[in-house]
Amino acid sequence: MPTRRRAVIILAASIAAVTAAAAAVALTGGNDDTPQATEPATTAVTSLPSSATATRPPTTDLFGNRLDVPADDAGTALPQDPGHRPDPALPDYLAAAPVPLQWQRGWQGAALPMSGSDGPARIDDGIAHGFAQTPQGAALAACDSLARALSAPEGTWQNVVRTRYLGGGQALLDRFARSRTATPAAARYVTVPDGLRVQPGYRPDFAVVEIAVRARDGYAASTWPMAWIDGDWRVRVPDDIDTLWQLATPLATLDGFGQWRTTT
Repeated sequence: MPTRRRAVIILAASIAAVTAAAAAVALTGGNDDTPQATEPATTAVTSLPSSATATRPPTTDLFGNRLDVPADDAGTALPQDPGHRPDPALPDYLAAAPVPLQWQRGWQGAALPMSGSDGPARIDDGIAHGFAQTPQGAALAACDSLARALSAPEGTWQNVVRTRYLGGGQALLDRFARSRTATPAAARYVTVPDGLRVQPGYRPDFAVVEIAVRARDGYAASTWPMAWIDGDWRVRVPDDIDTLWQLATPLATLDGFGQWRTTT
């Protein structure tokens, strides 16, 4: 991998789910030295039968995590049942995965999250809508917004940014455009995160989502502020847009994070 590409991918580690594969591939030079850090505590995750959304056999992301393959590259929303949502009384509620949870193969191999309890409820013109007003809904919306902004085709990704991000305007669009141009195969690195959680202090109108991804010597995490606006979660863009492109924070373990990979 060219040095310039490595630098771009490392920098991208705090801007998208691209981080999961990108950070590891860039930092290890493409070898098999994956980290041996502690796996996060897991809450049982129920997956829907493949036939519920997929018309083709399942595949995997860059790290071997299952991806179901829908008929539409924009993904297929699952039927919603709020009764399956995690119990707020659980001690690990802010890290608990939604149920059921499915990761789908989107554009050019990008991993798109779909749950049957916390959204998205629908996909319109390549944009996901209808995330639940819950910590799980906020986390799903964060992962979805990041993935689609980097993997959706021309004309669609711009609408994703306009719809799913609050603030930033044209400057944010320009910044994403530069990232996409510098890393044309970005979608390949949009993989299933290694850990997710919402920081303490969650409120129905605001959540800070932490997305953990693998790195050479363990893991790295980035934080994503999410605001509940007009009935859905949106990424709350900081006044300094470049904050979203800062390097992720190194982690020795994934203690306290939830494992959100689909079980089969």
